[in-house]
Amino acid sequence: MNSKKSKSNQFIDWNTLENPIYTRRFWSVKDACMGFRDDTFYLFFSAFYFDRWRTRSHVVGVKTKDWKHFSEPILFLDGKEGRWTGMCSPNITQIQDTYYLTFNSWGDKHKNGLKNSLFYLKSDDMEHWSDKTMVADNLLHGTRAIDIAVVYANDKFYLTWKDRTKERGDWARIGKCDRLDDDVQFVGKDGHMKFYNQNGEEPDMIHENFEFIKIDGKWHLLSTDYSPHQPVLYEMEGEGGKDEDWLTWVNGRTLNVPKEGFNTNHRANAAFLADWRGYDGYFYLLYAGRTHFLTHRGRGNNKLGLARSKDLVNWKVP
Repeated sequence: MNSKKSKSNQFIDWNTLENPIYTRRFWSVKDACMGFRDDTFYLFFSAFYFDRWRTRSHVVGVKTKDWKHFSEPILFLDGKEGRWTGMCSPNITQIQDTYYLTFNSWGDKHKNGLKNSLFYLKSDDMEHWSDKTMVADNLLHGTRAIDIAVVYANDKFYLTWKDRTKERGDWARIGKCDRLDDDVQFVGKDGHMKFYNQNGEEPDMIHENFEFIKIDGKWHLLSTDYSPHQPVLYEMEGEGGKDEDWLTWVNGRTLNVPKEGFNTNHRANAAFLADWRGYDGYFYLLYAGRTHFLTHRGRGNNKLGLARSKDLVNWKVP
């Protein structure tokens, strides 16, 4: 279980921090997520850098107690043992006492010709992880799929991802299963999710890099919508008690974080939202910013930023 800090103790020493909050020489870091346990913050992200004569993506985990000093990687996944091109786009979810880290392979290349595929790890403490297990291969074998996020409700797992076919392009989909290593079924006919903004209109954008989060008893879904890449927070139209409730998401609003020197091009890509109001009264948003897209196979010089808000509307940076 997560440890608790009283509000009389400082949770994050905000006034001593500075963005970008995490950067590493030669790495482009993005797709970040985070968790908190036993007075320690854990960050997981994609790290793009030159590795064995080409740029690869790696799923990396580090930890910190103060957001100023970070450990060397405590988790490192590159997919080489399975002859994948790389691993990418982690998302962390706590379900009861277990942490699930979901992610996808990267590069659409594998010894058996598989496209990008979905995986998960399990842990009791965010430091020691199980072997990786493929997810939803019964539905997606041969289909390009990325950006998996999972949640547990109604005595089952719901999982969302973005997949792509030549016939219809990119779709955000949702499926369900009793266990993540079981076969997955689409929710509804084909799992095609619908998104609507605050005006009730369907935004003409691609949705990816998802996170389920319950806020004040209501299910929400954070998505990166592009173009441009921006974090948009949606509410579930229903209450979540029926499978079909998970198909439709409404009242989408952009989370507008300030522009700084490190995020003049993509301001807040592939963001992750943590509701840490119980510790100090704030929501925290971890996100990637860049100034160009000229390196790292078009990913650019991504660095991680941190912002916080009391109302999900007004965001401050350190």
